[in-house]
Amino acid sequence: MRKKTVNENKVLAVIIIFTAALIISLIGCSPKNTGPASFQIAFIASSMNQNAVTEYGAYLNNAMPELTIEGKAPVFTPIIIAEAADNPEPGNFVDPMMTMGGMIRMAVIGATGDLDIIISDMNNAERQAASGVFMPLSGFLTNDELSALESRSISFDIMSTDHEPKPTGEKTPVCGINITGNERMRSIFGNQEIGVFITSNTKNLELAKKVVRSLL
Repeated sequence: MRKKTVNENKVLAVIIIFTAALIISLIGCSPKNTGPASFQIAFIASSMNQNAVTEYGAYLNNAMPELTIEGKAPVFTPIIIAEAADNPEPGNFVDPMMTMGGMIRMAVIGATGDLDIIISDMNNAERQAASGVFMPLSGFLTNDELSALESRSISFDIMSTDHEPKPTGEKTPVCGINITGNERMRSIFGNQEIGVFITSNTKNLELAKKVVRSLL
């Protein structure tokens, strides 16, 4: 893993916290939409083929018309969140503003509660898991399904909050499934290791389960 610039991270974190808090407070003050929310999948990684996200969305919408809820088509949201490095290699420069924008966008979507599935690289998934964003697999899979997927199940080390974070020896609940070999996902994420996760506050659990099973 590449080393991040400490000062850059501190500034970025402060901006993200205050901006996200402002946006979330505005969401809380806005009129509530009484209609059903659209089914939504977020795709999160340091890099991805966003055109392939659109193509997958069209495919899935056609294959599962039930994802359109009372006339609201499903939403497929690509979010770029990458880590900056002290001495990035040529061609690997990460724009901190892009990362900040991605983190704020994720915070806003999460605050609205209108997100059902996250498909993510492991670095970003670990961040979300630490915040309790994901539903444990035991919440929606049978014991037989859990046993069958044991070799592909995902949990993450819980890290200390020290200046130099270290594993505490504890882990998050098993909350995701590794789908790195899925060809449709490979067209989006390339060779990155990725997992699929259902959000803990999904309003469409049965639909989310159906989408997850289609990726296995």
